[in-house]
Amino acid sequence: MSFLQSVRRLLARLGGPGARPPSAARMQGLYRRVREHALETFRNSELGGFEDIHRERRAKRRSLSLLMRLLSAQQRQEFRQFGHFHVNGGASGNRYRIRPGTFANIDVLYPSGRVKHRLCAHPAGDVPVYDVMAAQLLHLQDPQSEPRFLRQANVHLAISEEGGRSASMWMG
Repeated sequence: MSFLQSVRRLLARLGGPGARPPSAARMQGLYRRVREHALETFRNSELGGFEDIHRERRAKRRSLSLLMRLLSAQQRQEFRQFGHFHVNGGASGNRYRIRPGTFANIDVLYPSGRVKHRLCAHPAGDVPVYDVMAAQLLHLQDPQSEPRFLRQANVHLAISEEGGRSASMWMG
């Protein structure tokens, strides 16, 4: 039963037009019940929020654990130290740097280490960021799926050293 329905029901019990005014004790009882109902509703909605946060944190921890198991010892060390890791393309031999993020988080690197351009490819929906990084890692290092992944990824120009904005480009 909703809060509004409860209030209407309680008010109907007090009597309609022409009814004797309720006593102070009865009004206090009504006030107490309405207040308890409001507090209970608030607590339930607040707990629901905490449960969502707990679920999201747990998913993030599990996805990080999976990513760490997929990375080599060198990649794990690099990820812990710098917050990103490098991958060699399985078919192309290109060098990629994967960073946490939801937009253009894969840097395609020149042999010198400078960024050629950035790739953006991630699944639809609310997927933990480390699961996205794990999927990107697996696609890029696999000789069969790397070319397909590169065809589907959006390509973005690298941001210049001066911090200028870059436009998106299509490479099909």
